[in-house]
Amino acid sequence: MVASAGEDSTSDLAVRRAKVLTTALELYVVLGGSSEQLEACVAKRDAGAPRRIDLVIGDLMMEMATISHIHDIDVMQAAHNALDSGLRETTSA
Repeated sequence: MVASAGEDSTSDLAVRRAKVLTTALELYVVLGGSSEQLEACVAKRDAGAPRRIDLVIGDLMMEMATISHIHDIDVMQAAHNALDSGLRETTSA
């Protein structure tokens, strides 16, 4: 995991936040999300108090499992493929 995330960034929360946001937005777009829906979600989220991180991660994992099921993708295989791809990019650089 360190190779794909970058050694310096594994404990840097600012880097982690940016990667979560850009990856989530990319997934949102490939699932057909629109700018209007995104704006509505951001406005709704701004109105509420932040929830506990464990609950948010749990919800995210359930959504990922559901999306993976709909698209007939094994979540663990997808993670392995991403890690493998990151390792290949690191060794070829």
